Amino acid sequence: MKITQEILREFYSKHFSVAPLIKIIGLKNFERREFGFELIMDDEERFTRNISFKTPSNLVEYLSTVAPKSAYVGAIYDPPPQPSVSIIKLRWLGRELVFDLDLTDYDDVRTCGKGKEHVCPRCWRIAQDAILFVIETLEEDFGFEKIVCLFSGRRGFHVWVLDNIAKEFDEITREAIVSYIAPEDPVRTPLPLRWKKRAMKIFGKRFVNPTFQHILPYLPRLDKRVTIDINRLMRMPGSVHGATGRIVTIVKDPQEFYVDDAPHVKEILGLD
Repeated sequence: MKITQEILREFYSKHFSVAPLIKIIGLKNFERREFGFELIMDDEERFTRNISFKTPSNLVEYLSTVAPKSAYVGAIYDPPPQPSVSIIKLRWLGRELVFDLDLTDYDDVRTCGKGKEHVCPRCWRIAQDAILFVIETLEEDFGFEKIVCLFSGRRGFHVWVLDNIAKEFDEITREAIVSYIAPEDPVRTPLPLRWKKRAMKIFGKRFVNPTFQHILPYLPRLDKRVTIDINRLMRMPGSVHGATGRIVTIVKDPQEFYVDDAPHVKEILGLD
């Protein structure tokens, strides 16, 4: 069954909860947050951003009215974003440090042989281990304490670092952090011993008598642009992924989470 605008409108009108979003971005400066939406208008898709809402209730009312195919949330600005004013003319106040990991970036080491659009427990394990490595590195090497992991709604994870200091990082700092976690040449780049030990612990279980060379293909493959770009929009927690119908879901334990664990909008509405 196709995810129609009628289905989306019923979900956002009767079942959508703003709680996951507030858990991540909080209420402080909510009215200064940028939101973006993929809209369905006259059977055509159109993307719009530079939108802000005074309260969460205003956001819910908007979602219930326009029933977007996908919803996104971004940084904090002053004055609050509005469609008539370009983001570059606003003062950037902050944005959480975020990371994006997608299973399709591991197609060269996926062995299920069922194509890049396919997800199965066998290949999903790659994403689970990689995101665990990301989280442990953020906690142990950088000392971040407030980290939330989300299922992207399709084939990957998003990690949000909520520590206040992280919100202030400029693009240079964000690039340094993401490059450390996902080095392009880990053989030549000097890495701390604890980093290698962590990698062997998480990825080494795939092999008998593993070496660091064995686990190199499974190290985190992050979309660095997502982390570096301070104006980037991310899928809104609790919203519907327009392509799959799955809900963008907060994940307590990535090692125990599978794609099918995320609610599907049709299941929520009791549709076949």
